[in-house]
Amino acid sequence: MTPSDWRARLTGVDWWAPLCAAVAVVVYATHGLGGPLTRDLGVYAYAGQQVADGVAPYLGILNRCGPLAHLIPGAGVAAARLVGGDDVVGVRVLFLLLAAASVAATYLLGRDLFRTRLAGLAAAAALLCFEGFIRLAAGGPREKSAMVLFLVVALLAVVHRRWTAAGFFVALGALTWQPVFPAALAGAVAAALVGLSSGRLRALAGIAVGGLVPAALTVGAYAAMGELQVFLDDFLLINARYTTQRGFLANPGASWRRLVEGYGASLTVLVVGVVALLVLTAVALGRRASRRDPGTAGLVAAGVALVVATLWTLRAYNNWPDAFLFLPLAALGIGGLAAELRRRLPVRAAVVVTVAWALVATSLAIGYSLTTRNDHLSRQRASVAAALAVVPDARMLSIEAPEALVLAGRRNPSRIQLFGAGLLRYLDDTWPGGAAGYGRWVTDESRPQLIAMGRQRGLWLRPQLRNSYAPVGRGPTWVWYLRSDVPEDTRRELHRALRAAHRGVEG
Repeated sequence: MTPSDWRARLTGVDWWAPLCAAVAVVVYATHGLGGPLTRDLGVYAYAGQQVADGVAPYLGILNRCGPLAHLIPGAGVAAARLVGGDDVVGVRVLFLLLAAASVAATYLLGRDLFRTRLAGLAAAAALLCFEGFIRLAAGGPREKSAMVLFLVVALLAVVHRRWTAAGFFVALGALTWQPVFPAALAGAVAAALVGLSSGRLRALAGIAVGGLVPAALTVGAYAAMGELQVFLDDFLLINARYTTQRGFLANPGASWRRLVEGYGASLTVLVVGVVALLVLTAVALGRRASRRDPGTAGLVAAGVALVVATLWTLRAYNNWPDAFLFLPLAALGIGGLAAELRRRLPVRAAVVVTVAWALVATSLAIGYSLTTRNDHLSRQRASVAAALAVVPDARMLSIEAPEALVLAGRRNPSRIQLFGAGLLRYLDDTWPGGAAGYGRWVTDESRPQLIAMGRQRGLWLRPQLRNSYAPVGRGPTWVWYLRSDVPEDTRRELHRALRAAHRGVEG
């Protein structure tokens, strides 16, 4: 290839996509990798460690999300271990890169959907500035962050009428976080039905085949391991039979406060983007002449996905991360507004307004990253290090505190660590003797020396632990329990070590 050929190829590259990714990396890195592991973050970090150790998803820890929510963190842990790095840092670097890729993919989706780079830039800037997305981009791992990328790529495939690819990425999203499935699938199907004058059956078949490939591979893998029932339980049956969730309207005031807590000032961008996408979709459907246009089909896919996501949220809403399903769709709405400006204003004015918005959004994102950066993970590390310095060979058990196991690098004696939102009923139905039997198993059979119990969680088990365990100190997000038959000198030493660790970090 001649130098002129290289220049022509480089000139034809849209450098805005990698630039969006690079800016996102800077923003997320500014937020830092030292945020604390909460219980939910600990679940996915622990699941990743188990995968890196060769344990298949669900076999290491019971979890109601998809198997990719285990496999993706596992790749981060494995990469970190390959270079001698820390498990948590490795996972967080991977999820930071996935979040940055989501921003770049959102640029491509906005550009190709609305046929202007200004729309792509506006959409990418919107996704970049969502505070909750920033928080989990560098402070994860969380399954919903990866789901966003799969949803964006699925919509991009719809815009380009790559129906098999669309079905494939819809399935990957569902194998990460199940609630994306009805929204993304409905959007893809609606686009095929509305956007095509012929070949609809072929398009629907392509969506089905693309989705069935990863689904069949997953089911086949568990069947080959002889663990198909475990997969069906964790992926489907527990959610259908046991999981209890409240809808957004069960307590609208509290639900809205959680959104404000998670997204802050960027919640305005989220609301404006959602409304804009609904209006743009309705207008596009009203233009009969443009219904077969690929852009209109893509817009219909996003709009239908938004409606289905809203219906799901009215049925099941736990906290602000559940709104991640809306983030790329709202970002598209902002991109659509930029496209409307490009159509209605002189080119220079539209460019100025869009670039100004991108700079404002980036400034908001960097400001949030800087002002909320913390190293509270060090407090958790210090507590775990202090405990293991006193009882280095102690067998550990987690009760709603997987984050302690993650930092200790220990494996839980049971795959069941979480008991809320209906899982206690699952324990009653599946564990010999139910919850009481589990308590007896802890105290009489497993007999761990150390128990990390999540604060304000596991209260149902405390009466059964009373005769065999006693609290010896607090970690940042859990309480340490030590077995009562451990020598008193060791108990006092552990108590002092935990207090000193806490004072040292605070100081």
